[in-house]
Amino acid sequence: MMGTIADSGEGTDQVNGYGGGKEPGGEHGAPLTQEQVLGIKETWAVLAQDPVERGADLFMKIFEEDPELKKLFYFADEGRELSRDDQRMRSHGERVMEAVGAAVDSLEDLAAVVPVLTELGALHHKYGVQPSYFDTVGAALIYTLETNLGDKLTPHIRQGWVLVYGIVGATMKKGMQRAMDQQNLDKTCP
Repeated sequence: MMGTIADSGEGTDQVNGYGGGKEPGGEHGAPLTQEQVLGIKETWAVLAQDPVERGADLFMKIFEEDPELKKLFYFADEGRELSRDDQRMRSHGERVMEAVGAAVDSLEDLAAVVPVLTELGALHHKYGVQPSYFDTVGAALIYTLETNLGDKLTPHIRQGWVLVYGIVGATMKKGMQRAMDQQNLDKTCP
């Protein structure tokens, strides 16, 4: 099952964080349409032509929106100005874009990527990622789509992207929560 998206009624999409608190799959939205699936795949094909540059776009926006997040990344050494030409950031951005591509490739069966996303969430917990950081990343992804796609990113397709990211983020958050629960259990059990 795909999930749903909630609309704020003000023309902006509200999913799991960057704008709202609705969980994907809730009762306040419509399912992802075939038109959205096709639109997401078509717009992704444009971004996937240069995943290194788009990954750099994404991370530069993330760090612009929340500079504190730099502390989580091995490539953002303290006291050093980070530029979009940093090869370590570009490499990490490319891997993130590959992960987004895997989700796009699985749009017809997002359940197939749930185990991978859950494990990825648990891994991110180990690095000190907080659930709220997904909001910043989601907003940066939508910004990256908007700035690179222009008119190709119609409101309907944008809504689909917000939904897909909401599902990905919610799944990773569940993985993080499981890792936190296990860590707490390990601390209390001898």
